[in-house]
Amino acid sequence: MRYLDTRWLWPLLIVAACGGSSGGGAADENPDPDEPVVAQRIALDGDPNGLFWDAASGTLYIADDNNNRILSWTEENGVALAAELPEAPPDGPGLGQVVKTADGTLVATRFGHGTDGAVVFAKPDGTSGVVPNLDPVRRRLGLTIAPDGTLYDTFFVSLNGVKNGSIARLDLSGTETEVVTGFQKPVGVVAVGDDLVVSDQDRDTVFRTPPSDGATLEVLAQLEGPDLLCVGPDGTFYSGGKQGSVRQIQGGGQFSEVMGDFQEVRGVAYDAKRRRLFVADHDGTEGDGVNHALHILPVD
Repeated sequence: MRYLDTRWLWPLLIVAACGGSSGGGAADENPDPDEPVVAQRIALDGDPNGLFWDAASGTLYIADDNNNRILSWTEENGVALAAELPEAPPDGPGLGQVVKTADGTLVATRFGHGTDGAVVFAKPDGTSGVVPNLDPVRRRLGLTIAPDGTLYDTFFVSLNGVKNGSIARLDLSGTETEVVTGFQKPVGVVAVGDDLVVSDQDRDTVFRTPPSDGATLEVLAQLEGPDLLCVGPDGTFYSGGKQGSVRQIQGGGQFSEVMGDFQEVRGVAYDAKRRRLFVADHDGTEGDGVNHALHILPVD
């Protein structure tokens, strides 16, 4: 994949806010799947973090950390409100990854800053809640669904500046069981077959591990500060980071920067059918950044 520089397109493709408190661009209904994907930059009234592409419904879900909610994006309707989440803690929502379960429930992690870590959910009937009995000291970020429907999250605890992190099996009834330990700051996690791929931001490493084993960590690649992850084409993975670029991880120690000149890349999601990548672009300006955006980019 070659490097893709879309800066010259952005001024032409910024989509103005429309309706409610969020904005987005709506494309033609029922787009031709063979039609070339055009790069877009969609300005958001919110701060996008975790992204989740639901291929069955053609919907992108966006964890909006500014407003404690989940947004959606579709070709037909652009950006819209998908769900409000339970009341945020005093330090803010701290939303990480969002996923959608088989019954349509949206689930998201809350970071919590060492005092209010949690997992929250919103059901299709409009009700929402907090998963009970979870340790609020755990700072949660990543979340994924395995092919059998099992949920896994990432978390770490910090004591006197020393971080210890794990991957846990999560049950929405209120249990969280560690299955892989030995990380420092695990952030992104995706389930691939019987394995989990996880990014450890403080170790600058992306690992692959079978949760049934819990002891084997295969190094896929070492790259600076990997963030949330998604599966890409041809057995690869994408990850962002504070450096403002998207890296494609091939495995075997190989990775490449394929898209750059963003602010800070938080979440990423890939639509295999139309070969396009969604990028959560966070404005990390000190104070409250306002230039948050969603990018939709073609993948060669």
